[in-house]
Parts: sequence; structure tokens; C-alpha cells
Amino acid sequence: MAAFMFSIFGAQPLTIAGVTGMLNPASLELLNDECVGPITVFNKTIFDILEGRDDSPNYLHFIGWVYLWAAIIHWITAILNWCNFLKYVTLFSCDTFGFYVSWVYLQYGIQVTTRQLQSNDTSNSSGPLVSIILALLMLVTSFLFQSLSQKTFFHRQVRRFLADYGMPMSLIASSAMAYWGRFNAANPSTLPIGPAFQPAGGREWLVRFWQLEGKWVGIALPFGIVLWILFFFDHNVSVSGQIQTEVPQAYMKSQSLMAQSSDFPLRKPPGFHWDFFLLGMTTFIAGLLGLPAPNGLIPQAPIHTSSLLVMGRQRKKRDEEEDAAVYESGVQTPETLPDAATVKEMQPPGDMMLIEVPVSVVEQRVSNLVQGSLCLVLLTGPFLHVLNLIPRGVLAGLFWFMGADALRGNGITQKILYFLRDRKLTSDDEPLRKVRKSRILLFIAVQIVGFGATFAITQTIAAIGFPVIIMLLIPLRVTLIPRLPFTAEELAILDQPTASPFLSSQQQEFQLGERLRQLYLNASSPSYIDGMNSSLVNDAQFRVRADAGGEAGVIMNSALSLLQGLVPANPGFNTTLANTTTITAPLGGYQYVPIESVEPNNDISLEGWTSCNTFTTATSAFYNSTEFKAKADEYKSFLASLPPYLDGRPVSLENMWNIYDFMNVQSIHNEVFSKALPEGMLETARDLANWHEYHVFSDPELSGIGNIAGQTIIPSIISGFKSIVSETDPVKFVYHAISYKPFISLFNMTKVAEAAPEVAGIGRQFAFNPLTTFTDKSWLVNYAAAVALEARQPATGGEPVLRLNFMNGTDDDFKTYSILGSSSDVPLNDFINYLQPVAIDALPEWCSVCANTQDRGCATLTTVAASAVANSRPTIGSVGAGFLGAGLMLFVALAMLGVLAFLGCLTLGTGKLKRMRSTKGSVSDHEDKA
Repeated sequence: MAAFMFSIFGAQPLTIAGVTGMLNPASLELLNDECVGPITVFNKTIFDILEGRDDSPNYLHFIGWVYLWAAIIHWITAILNWCNFLKYVTLFSCDTFGFYVSWVYLQYGIQVTTRQLQSNDTSNSSGPLVSIILALLMLVTSFLFQSLSQKTFFHRQVRRFLADYGMPMSLIASSAMAYWGRFNAANPSTLPIGPAFQPAGGREWLVRFWQLEGKWVGIALPFGIVLWILFFFDHNVSVSGQIQTEVPQAYMKSQSLMAQSSDFPLRKPPGFHWDFFLLGMTTFIAGLLGLPAPNGLIPQAPIHTSSLLVMGRQRKKRDEEEDAAVYESGVQTPETLPDAATVKEMQPPGDMMLIEVPVSVVEQRVSNLVQGSLCLVLLTGPFLHVLNLIPRGVLAGLFWFMGADALRGNGITQKILYFLRDRKLTSDDEPLRKVRKSRILLFIAVQIVGFGATFAITQTIAAIGFPVIIMLLIPLRVTLIPRLPFTAEELAILDQPTASPFLSSQQQEFQLGERLRQLYLNASSPSYIDGMNSSLVNDAQFRVRADAGGEAGVIMNSALSLLQGLVPANPGFNTTLANTTTITAPLGGYQYVPIESVEPNNDISLEGWTSCNTFTTATSAFYNSTEFKAKADEYKSFLASLPPYLDGRPVSLENMWNIYDFMNVQSIHNEVFSKALPEGMLETARDLANWHEYHVFSDPELSGIGNIAGQTIIPSIISGFKSIVSETDPVKFVYHAISYKPFISLFNMTKVAEAAPEVAGIGRQFAFNPLTTFTDKSWLVNYAAAVALEARQPATGGEPVLRLNFMNGTDDDFKTYSILGSSSDVPLNDFINYLQPVAIDALPEWCSVCANTQDRGCATLTTVAASAVANSRPTIGSVGAGFLGAGLMLFVALAMLGVLAFLGCLTLGTGKLKRMRSTKGSVSDHEDKA
């Protein structure tokens, strides 16, 4: 029932809901040997409370009203958007609850085995011992398969298979072992089963809860509130930090946040309110049918989502190391760049340069529906018999594995293990190094007290109140913890917000894509792009380029999210094969727009400032200028007040962008940090960051080096416009996804900042489209802001004109800005002619302008140039060299003979020589006389 509801109607169909507990009201016993979970504790406690009363009502009638009250509160929560209160939940509460659930699993695993030891069946004394062996076998093999999936052994497809199916294989193998040899003779206890498709005790399926006495209806209300609290926390809130791509580390996750975490690159936006409304529906139906109320399933949820991951390989580049150094210092200088020896030492060898990362998730509704249908199949007679073959000891081992694995990845455990590590072998980058050990112990102690209170209450008749204890952890964190002797920096390290920024920013990018679709791909819009296919994508009409540099994939993700809103799935996106079979694209006709990944090492266009020595020199000159020093002196006291809020980041005006970036992100996603931040501090940091970035990435001269970020992207912009206005080129939409720096330069170069000073600042991620948009996940403007450069055909005909529009994330629509000092649209040719002379199009020109002979392909150009000079000199072969050497020797010999004869040292043939000279002289005289 739950699988059907969430797979068909759920906003996020990967959300799996089911039952983690099982109650048999007919026999008045909880089958907690076989099933555990919070709902199990809740149901059993209510049963124990009612069982002890003389006037106890019908249990199923009472629980039906409990579920109805809970469902009503669920619906109110969804309608009033109360799920937004999740922003107050931090890892303090999540880790504490996760720690509790981990120990509950371990406890139930122990109870399964000990209850067999306490059995009155003396004829089978070896059965419990075999169950313990099977439990240990299940535990060890599960961890073995998990470990193998994370090592470098085998092909990656084998590793993925082990990650996805290692635990089921362990369960099957351990169960089969029970029927081998002497184990079979021991006859270990197995899972009990009931009749197929029949309610327990022979009752009717429909529970007539409306027949309950009036006073018990009112008594059921507080129990319904407690159930609502349990589901609100358990279903919505992540309880063990950020999910990892490896399945086992995600077991203690709540369903919704777990299935929609930022480490899973989902395209579909989340729907917490709607899914919580559906959870109310399933809770009501469960009460009507006398079934345990379903909610988020663990570990099925992380296994399901992780098994749908599409993994890709990512090569670790030297650029990432350099970018990290630059990020910490705030500007790329020769001092911040590692030398060649350091880089070589940092680089891992060979195949370690390739790492697997999740690139997408196969988002669909079929797998959730199928797994629910298979559960229905398991209720048939033959499959119930198969379930009856599973030993209880194997189930105990499964509980131990899930509990131990979740405990291993829990935040409390990680902090405790930090104290046991050799400090010399602890990474210098470990954040806990920046926190005093006494404060770590204090934070852990408060969490342990919360865990102890929760665990203790579940061991008593008051176990019904354990969800209230869990919920009280939230106000405890908000009100009490900040009053303890923690600094803001220490709290920021020890605790983090649960909600992922991915869920908001990527959704807003998606919504921006939808807005752009309404403007430019809607035939009824005044800005409709003539000839664009608005329903089925035509790849030839799009040109999309995305910066794949040092932004950790954020720019690529932004581009993907925007395109999904711009070009949504369409069932008509299909093809017909020769056998007349029609194949629809996956995910309901998902339309793939090709994105060119622009690597900075191979292309200068989107990151012109990187490794530009001239730009670095100009930046250093700016830092040494009188203006910069005056600004630093003016805000000296402000800068001195920042360290407690910066998590160890260097404090200087040079690093102002990084300072503001960190503070702004924390203020958005960390409620504790936001409250601790003094009033006006963030605004001042933003103003200083604006001032810093605009002066670094702009220049008074159009061809100045400060505009290098704009100069290198201009050729791509102009090329896009030429394609758009060409009658033969099919391109109509050109989209560049880049960082904010080129746009500071472009706003300065096109005189937009001169006319509108509010845009003379910074953003985070921009995407540029010469026809329609660049988008920004910015701090100066709101999230999902956009600028549109439109090539428009005047109504009166003639040459195309250019219009620049800007939309803040919260504005209703675009606002037109002046460009090139004009109060109206400017001719496109004027725009091109104005910027073309300063465009840097080719790598040789960039290497020359940036005075770089080593990086980004310049070293190859330098080598080629040197080789060309060498090849231009005359050369001589070996034979020629021989003649040249012989001739030189002959010349030297003759010269020596001449010198010796001149000096009279050579006597051979002297007389004859003299006679010849006398005769010749006579002739000459004679001739002279003649």
C-alpha cells in the first residue's frame, strides 16, 4: 500500500515507505524477535498500557483513532508548510537519534539470540548455539562484501554488484548454511509465519474504529500527537549526517532527506510537504485496515537510491590542487602555487588518478512500485514457506550488521574515535584540531545524555514518550548549547545543518529554466525565439558550454538543472525501430541537451585569468596601492573582529571574497551561526567583497589586464551571436555556464556598471547565453538571478539590435539595463565592433599577454617556437662536413708554408726560386719600357 502511494503519487518517487514493526493483536504479542523499529516500540507500548486496564478498549479501535488523529495533524503540517521547521534541525539531534537507533538494532540482535537460549525446549540445546554461529557468519560476510566493494579489487561493475547485493547474498548464504550437515541436525529456530493474505486472528479486514467509546477517542489524541512527532522526525530528518555513495554508511538516514541528499545528483526537486501529506494518507489507511503505520524504511531507502546511481570517472587534476591554494589565499600568486616537485609528490600514482563519482540517478517510479509488488508476492503461500526457512540467528546477524555499520559512521562515534587516534597520524586538515578537547568532550557528553534519556525511557512503560525526548533535542540545541562555553567557530565545526543547500539551489536553477522557457520557448510570449521547437529538443539549435574548472562540479550541476527546466521531458521524444517498435527516451522522454565541458587546461575562453602572470602582477600592484592600503586601514577594526566566525580562515582584505563566501553560506544554512553573527557584519563583509572583486576583475582601460576575464570570453560571445543571426546556421540558443569573474569584467567593459552601480559586484556561479541568459547562484543578488542578452530584429527591419535584461531571483520579471552608454537597444554590429579589438581569441596571444611560457599549453608553444628557430638555421651534411674539414686543413698547411718561406726558414728549392724571380723581374721591366 505504501509503495503504491509513494511510487505513483509521491513528489520524489525514490522515497520508500513501509513497515519496520509487526504487531499480532490476535495473539497479544509483539513479534519483535523478527521486526524492530520505532513504530514497533510505539505500538507495543500502547498495547502494554491498554492490556493492564480492566476497562481496556478494543486495541485495534483505539489504534485506529490514534492513527486518524496523527493523519489529521500530518495534513495540517503539510498544508501550513510546517516541514520548513526542518531548518532548525542540526546534526546534534540527528547524530543523537542515529546513535539511539544503532544501539536499538544491536540490542534487538542480542535479544533474538538470548531468547532462544532461554527457550524451554530442552530437546534442542544445540539450536541456539547454531543460531549464534549463523548470526556471526551473517555479520562477518556482510562486512566482507562491503569492504570488497570499497577496495580496488575486481572490475568496477563487480564492486557495484557487491555494494548493491552483498547483504542479500550474505543473508541467503547464511540461511543456506543452516541446512548443511550438522547445522541442519541442530534445527535452529526460524521465522514464524501466518496464513496468506489473511489478517491475524481471523478478524475482518476493516477496523470499525468509529465504534470506540467517546472517552477513549479523546485519550487517543495525545498518542496521535506523539506518533506525528515520531514520523515528522523519522521521515523527514536525516539522522547521521551527509549520505555517502557507499550504501552502508547511510543506513541510519531518515527517508526524505536521505533519498534526496546532495551526494545523490538528483534532477527532480524535493517535495517534503506533499510527501508528508501522503504519509498522513497511508497512516489513516493503516488504521482503517488494522496494519502498522508505514513510514521511511531503513535500510531499504539508501540501498534503493544508491543502487540507482550512475557512476562516472573523474580525473584529479593539478588544477584542483592549485585552485585549493588560490581559494585559501584569495588570489593566485606565484607564492600560492605549488612547485613542480610538490605537485609531483602530491599526485597519486597511475590508476589512483581516476576516481568514481556519482554523475546521475536513474529517477523513475517503477522500481519502487516493483519492490512493493514483490512484497505482495511474498505473502503468497509458497513464498511464505521460503520466509519460514530463514533462521532467526541470521536475522540477529542482520541487526548487528546494520547497527554496527551505522554506529561506525555516526558523528558521536567519529568524535570519540578522534581521541583514540595517534595525533601524529591525524590529518592537519581535520576540523576537530581547531576545537579544544574539553569542548569536544562537553559536546559529546550532552549528546550521550540525550541518547541515554531516549534509550532508558524505551526500556520502561513510558516508552511511548521517546519521540518527545527526540524532539526536545531540537530546542535543547537552539537554546541551551549556545549558552555553554563554545565559541561560534567551535560550534560551526562540531555541529552542522542537516538540510542540504543542493535541495534549494538546484531547485531554483530548475525553476529559472522553467521561467526562461516561458519567456523564450513559449510561442505566445513577446520574446519567443522564432523557429525554436518548444516541445521536442533540436540539438542543432542549442550550443551549451560549461566551465569544468575548479568549482567542484557546481557550474555543471547548475547548467544541468537549468536545462531540465528549460527543456523538460516529453513522451514524444522517441524513435521507431525497423520492427515498428517505438522506444521512448528514459524517464518519460527525458531530453538530453549536449553540454560541452570546457577544461581550463585545454581552453582559455572561460577562465582567462587563471595562471595569467600579468594579471597576478596587476593584482599585486593593486594590493600595494595607496587606495587599497587606505581601505584596509579604514576597516582594520572590522577585520580584527572576524576570526571567531571564520573557522580558521586567514583574515585580510586580500582574502575578502573567501571570507564573505564562507560567512554567507553559513548564515544561510547554519541557524546557530546566523544568530551568533553580529548585526551588520555580513553586510559589511559583502560590501568589502564587492569592492575587492570589482577592482581586481575590472580595468579603466578596455584592453587593460584587469578585464582579462571578459576579453577571453568575448570571442565565444561574438561567435554565438554570429551563429544566431546567420540564416544558414541552425543555432538559436547559446548558453555559457561560467563563474562570476568574467561578468564583472563584461559589466565594466560594456559600461553597464557605469550606468547601474548595483551590478558592479560579485556573484558565485554565472551562466551566460548571448541570446537569452546567464544565471547566478550569487551572494550579491538572490539565488537564481539571470541576465539576458537578446539579439532582436527591429519591427521596422534592418540590422539586429542588442538588449541586456537582468532579473534578480526575487524580482517578478527582467529589467532592461543600458549598454555601451545607450538608453535604448544598440546595433549588434556596434557591440561586436566595440569589443572585437580587445578580444583574446588564440592561445599564442593569451600566452603573450599573460607572459606565460609554462602553463595551459604555453610550454608547448614555447618548445615549438624554439624548434622553429633552430630549424631556420643552415645545416650541413656529413659529407659536406668532411670536405670542409679537409679544405680547412689544406688552408692551414699552405698558410704555414707561406709563413716559413717568408721568414727564410724553408730552404728547399731556394736557388731556382731566386732565378725565377730574376727572370720575371726583367720581363716586367721590359714590358714597362715598351
